[in-house]
Amino acid sequence: MKTIFQITLILFFINEPSFSQGPPDWAPAHGYRAKTRYVYFPDHNFYYDLQAQNYIYLKGNNWEIKASLPSPFININLGQSSQVELDFYGERPYFYNENHIVRYKKIKKYKEKYYNNNIIEIHEDIHPRHGRGRGHKH
Repeated sequence: MKTIFQITLILFFINEPSFSQGPPDWAPAHGYRAKTRYVYFPDHNFYYDLQAQNYIYLKGNNWEIKASLPSPFININLGQSSQVELDFYGERPYFYNENHIVRYKKIKKYKEKYYNNNIIEIHEDIHPRHGRGRGHKH
């Protein structure tokens, strides 16, 4: 009887799932003192809640929350997309979405290049203040 109990106990610990649901691969690497809760994707106008591990996106006129990447964004490489870490401590960063759109919009950068002795302009999209934002503290 004691042997059966020991075998059962061992099997219980072996079969226990040992996975942990961590942040996505593209998420910023932070230590345990990280203060960032939301990551804003200005190219696609949606948020990711690092704490709740949810995507917050605009669907029609309403903001939706989803645990998995919403279908409109499935083909996007989020690791290559622009990301802004917001210093926002409330529950609804989308209340300030109009401000975020303006603050983190792309700016055209012009470069002069020469082709056959003629000046041509090359446009490159860049984000001002790319990186950690100064969001809203609530």
